[in-house]
Order: sequence, then C-alpha cells, then structure tokens
Amino acid sequence: MEEQNDHSSSGALEDKQLWEDILGGKANDVVAPFSSGEENEMWVNILNGIRANKRKKKLKRIRIYSSIAATIMFAMLSLIGYNTLVKPDVYLAKLQNSEIKLSDGSVVILSQGGKLTVEKSFPADTREVFLEGNAVFYVAKSKEHPFIVHGKGYETKVLGTVFKVTQEGKTFNVDLYEGKVLVYRQGYSKEPIILTPLQTFSNLGIPEVTSVSQTVDNIKSAPIKDKSAAFTFNECPIRDAVLVIEKTYGIKIHYPAELENTKITISLANATAEGFVRSLAIQLNLNIKQNNDSIFELEK
Repeated sequence: MEEQNDHSSSGALEDKQLWEDILGGKANDVVAPFSSGEENEMWVNILNGIRANKRKKKLKRIRIYSSIAATIMFAMLSLIGYNTLVKPDVYLAKLQNSEIKLSDGSVVILSQGGKLTVEKSFPADTREVFLEGNAVFYVAKSKEHPFIVHGKGYETKVLGTVFKVTQEGKTFNVDLYEGKVLVYRQGYSKEPIILTPLQTFSNLGIPEVTSVSQTVDNIKSAPIKDKSAAFTFNECPIRDAVLVIEKTYGIKIHYPAELENTKITISLANATAEGFVRSLAIQLNLNIKQNNDSIFELEK
C-alpha cells in the first residue's frame, strides 16, 4: 500500500513540474496581465504580419502578371519576326490579272485566279517560286542563279527568258517566247525537256505523255495537220496516245477496239501527223488506210 502511495505522489510531482515548464513558473503562480506597452507591441506585430502577408500576395500577383505580359510580348515579337523574316510572300490574283515585281527584277503576270508563293530567301543561289494557276514570267537574266517555277507535278528551270505556264486540271503547258527553258517532271529521273523559242511543252493532261510543238501563235498560217511536234509516250495506253495525237493535229485515227488498253512507248522528234501514225502502225503491226487528209484507219 505504501509503495502504491509513493508512485501516486511521484506522478503528481511530475505533472506539477510539467505545468510549471509550460507556464514558465510554478503551477500556482498567477500569469500577470499584459501591460499597455506589451499589448500595443502585440497588435503592432499582428498588423505587421498581416501587412507582410498582403505584400507577399501582391508581389506574387505582380510576378504572375509580369510573366503573362512577358509571354504575350514574346509571342507578339515572334509572330512579327516570323511574318517579317520567315513567312513566304503570297500573291493572289482574285478578280483580274496581277503584275508582280520580284526583288531580282523579274516580273510575273499572274492570271486571274492564280497564286504565287515566294520564299523570304528569294533570291538565293537558286531563285524558286511556287505557282498555282497560270502566269507569264519575264525572268531577269542571271547565269549564276537559275530561276525555277514549281508547278503542278512539273518544274520549269531558266536562267533568263520569257515564258508562260498554264495549268488546267491535269494539263501542264509551257509556252516559250524568248531564251531557253528546261522542263522537269517532278520525281521523274529522265532528262529534262529542252525548249527553244516559239516551242510549247505539254503533257496534254496525261502524265505518261511528253509533247513539244510549235506555239499556237507561230503556226496559225499553216494547216494544223502539217505542223511538226516532238512526242514521248512512256507506257501510255493507246487510247490516250491517240487522243493526244488527234487533238494535236486535228485528225481522226480509227484502230481496233481490242487494242485500246495496249501500252506503247514511242519517242519521236519533229513528227508530222502522218509520221506519227506510221510509227504507231509499225509498233502495233497494223496497216494504214487513209480515207482523206484528216482520217486514218489502222487495220490488221
């Protein structure tokens, strides 16, 4: 029993000591009230803490707004820089033909409905433009800096000349008036087609066809069937080749219907209508019967 009382007394003493430590004195001591100076100091500290917290929040808002403003300014400067230094110049001829003067001195007459895109790097080592629709080019001469027009599936390369590019549907034409141009089929490894003045290149709407003939303005006085043209047909169905020849020379060609899907490869330089029909008949092992000047019959 005495041992139990000793433990209780010891616990009470420990509790008393704990309270004294917490209160900073003995458990029975009375805490004195704040003096007026201490009370004022307490409120000053509280107010200062509130104000400091407000300043922190204000500075945080300022930093956030500054960051947003800086981001917006950077975006605006980037956009201005892109438009000024990087974004290509795009010219449109919406309601009528438009004359465009390029920085190298070349002049482009963009036909109504056409679109010309010029990179900011123009003119560089190679003067390149991208054409949608039709245009006439008066290219300033430069032996060191070729001028390339990228069209629909074809490229036209010159050093200085006057030519016209016409694109309608699948048809790509180049009419050359002065100088010399090279016409490439994009993604095609064969040698370019070389045009000299008053010649016209055309695929006649068929990728497998290459046609070089005199320009229309140069043959008005001669019968169309007598004009000469250079043709290349590469694995081209006969029906398409015949349509090209009929359109080019203004003639009519009749052939066995079962041959219309047969593919031919022919390359002719300066061929007349009769010369082409003869080459076609030889390749197909057919006989020629000419009813009149404009109708040819190919028979077995």
